Amino acid sequence: MWFWVWAVLVLGTLAGAGLLARHLWRAGVRVVREASSAGATLSPGAERVSLAVADAEGRRVDTSPTLFDDETELRERVRERRLARAGRRARRYERHRATWRAWARASWLERRLAEKAGGPPGHGRLP
Repeated sequence: MWFWVWAVLVLGTLAGAGLLARHLWRAGVRVVREASSAGATLSPGAERVSLAVADAEGRRVDTSPTLFDDETELRERVRERRLARAGRRARRYERHRATWRAWARASWLERRLAEKAGGPPGHGRLP
């Protein structure tokens, strides 16, 4: 009698192990398929990143030592960079001012209703 009990237990264990192995195999195959599709999806992005890095490397700012360079040339370079920074600051300030004006002109609900209606912000009507 114990022989049959142990035989059923061993066969049941083998059947469960077989089902578990089949489940793990199918899950592994799904993971590999998803990884390959993710690689195909991400490869254009990786190419764009590598092109952007190469472009940035080509436009790298010279950071070599300037101890013995001409003073007037160095001052001119500093002046150019300060002007560029001031221009960026002015453009950023104008963007901020436009945002502030839009915020002061209308409430959030009015702006949202105007966006949904297709009109300019600040001209929304309550339903």
